[in-house]
Amino acid sequence: MSDRNFDRRTFIRRAGALGAVGAGGGGLSSLLAACGSSSQTAATGGATPGKPVAGGRAVLATVDKPVNMDAADGQLYSSIQVYQNIYASLLYINEKFGFDPGLAASWTQDDERTWTLELVDNAVWHNGEPFTADDVAFTFERFKEHPLGSFTAAVKRAEALAQHKVRLHLAQPYGALEPLLAGLVSIMNEKAVKSADPKLKPIGCGPYRMKEWVQDDHVTLEKWDKYFKPDMPHLDEIVFRAVGDDSVRLTGLQTGELDWAQRIPPQRVAEFSKSSELVVSPTRPYNPDMIMFNCTKPPFNDVRVRQAVAWAIDRQEIVDLVWYGTAVPATEATAKPSPWYTGVDPYKDGPNPDKAKALLREAGITGRLSVNFAGQPQVSTQMREAQVMQAQLKKVGIDLNIQRYEPAQWFEQLSSKKYDMTSTYFSATFDPAFFYGIVTRTDGSFNFPGYSSKETDELLDRFVFESDQKVRRQLYPEVVQRIGEEVPVLFLTNEIQQYWTKPTFQGAAPLPTLEIRAEEMWRKS
Repeated sequence: MSDRNFDRRTFIRRAGALGAVGAGGGGLSSLLAACGSSSQTAATGGATPGKPVAGGRAVLATVDKPVNMDAADGQLYSSIQVYQNIYASLLYINEKFGFDPGLAASWTQDDERTWTLELVDNAVWHNGEPFTADDVAFTFERFKEHPLGSFTAAVKRAEALAQHKVRLHLAQPYGALEPLLAGLVSIMNEKAVKSADPKLKPIGCGPYRMKEWVQDDHVTLEKWDKYFKPDMPHLDEIVFRAVGDDSVRLTGLQTGELDWAQRIPPQRVAEFSKSSELVVSPTRPYNPDMIMFNCTKPPFNDVRVRQAVAWAIDRQEIVDLVWYGTAVPATEATAKPSPWYTGVDPYKDGPNPDKAKALLREAGITGRLSVNFAGQPQVSTQMREAQVMQAQLKKVGIDLNIQRYEPAQWFEQLSSKKYDMTSTYFSATFDPAFFYGIVTRTDGSFNFPGYSSKETDELLDRFVFESDQKVRRQLYPEVVQRIGEEVPVLFLTNEIQQYWTKPTFQGAAPLPTLEIRAEEMWRKS
């Protein structure tokens, strides 16, 4: 393998870590998961002016249960939601897609393959150990043999220069290093990892430490009084409770059992956005939902058949009928307000059934074409999406047979390339290199479409391994156009993130990384 490529790990080998059910339904880990529910309705925002009040306890309702607190495993978004409040990161991404200091007080790019970070000197691990550059070096070395290593492989070595200074040596120029440090790498401590299983007993230097974890019920975190950020966190204790039903979450907010909820029923979003009973955060589209085609076997090994589906699909109808108007059409991995958004769409004049039919004829399909859709009954939005597409494709001569699988079976269909098509989403798109570089590249560790193209690989390498951000921005529209024309995946909608609270509770706004940053939450006195 060329050293231009990430150090690929066989994804199937990691199925136990990455193949579990994701938040909002079935999925392929924290990053690739089945469709959830969301909203785009305009609202005033969850944070109001005022000075944060210290103290208190809050119950936060997420949509799925955490299963693993090891920050190198990245197992399920529901796990990451919790452990990102236990561990800390070198950088943090803000709502404007800028980068703020974390454990790194400052950072500079020395050259295309070298970055130097000055670290804070007042961070303390929950086991009492002081945070040092050795922890950063240990973290990157440990990640190499864990699932998130496919993302950190660009970092060849982290060198401790002094107690609070570290240098990152890259295997090759890499344009997404800052997003990587902010969104996918939580720093870990070697002594903590060796003294207790981090999957069950995480020890970080973040704002909260583990107090109690009752499996399949709740996780309680308590304030870490030696947190390196002054006057934070605000709350003394937070409880993450998995509530799988949107209506139950809404009822919990109304009764006061819950202080914060990730989602409420999408069909009731408009109603409660105008109600004084609840407060809703700003709405931001960070999750692209897409069709994934199996490009390794007929009929979707023929690009013309994939393009035919693209011309047949009516995205706006999916927004209206599946998401109750609480999503926006998507045509690429990024969306407004991301600075990466291009608006490039080879199918902007669609749907066009005539073009779809013509492409099918060019592909040698003269009769009706029958294809299977891999779905999961417990993921209602995914099944509704399949039903809407079934009606749309029927108009162009494609019969969509909706198959039903349990999550593990669904994942096996994808990993073994037995499926024809399915729908899913990918959460790590705050830098599009994370999506295109590993989902649509030939040897990408998330390349479940089985798509392979030398020309596409060369373009993606130019984009991913370019350190000059201006050059990357110039290349990105070409990437969007290329993937749009090749269609290994077809973007459908963008899930709009928004959070719900009682008026007396101030919650963190949705962030590009989808972090639930509890350190910023507080209760009005």
